Amino acid sequence: MNKKFASVIIAVALLMMVWVGLGFEGNELPYITIQDLTAKEMNKPGKRFRLGGNVKEGSIARSDADPLALSFILFQEDQQLPVSYHKIVPDMFKDGSEVIVEGIFDGERFYADNLMTKCASRYEGDLRKADTSI
Repeated sequence: MNKKFASVIIAVALLMMVWVGLGFEGNELPYITIQDLTAKEMNKPGKRFRLGGNVKEGSIARSDADPLALSFILFQEDQQLPVSYHKIVPDMFKDGSEVIVEGIFDGERFYADNLMTKCASRYEGDLRKADTSI
C-alpha cells in the first residue's frame, strides 16, 4: 500500500511540475528587434512580442474620429516599423521619446496593446538635487 501511495504522490508532483513549467513558458514575452520581427521565421500570426525603440520625429498621427486611435513609426538604428495603438497614451509619449511596445505583428504593421515610455533622464538630475536638499 505504501508503494502505491508513494507512486501516486510522485506522479502528481511530476505532473504539477510540468503543468507549472508549461504555464510560465506560455507567459513569456520575447523582447526582440525590428529586424528580428520582420524575419520570416519570427512572423507568426497572433504571436505576441515586445519591442523597444524611439518614436520617429513627426510620425505621430491621431484620429479625429477616435481620440484613442494613434499611429507612429518606431525606429531602432536604421530599422523602422509602423505601430498602431488604441488605448490611453502615457503622459511622456512624444516625438523622439524612448518607448517599449507589446503586441502582435501582421507582417506589415505592429498592433500594440501596451505602450510604455521611459522617463527622461533630465528628471533624474532634478530628483537627485531635491533629495540632497532635504
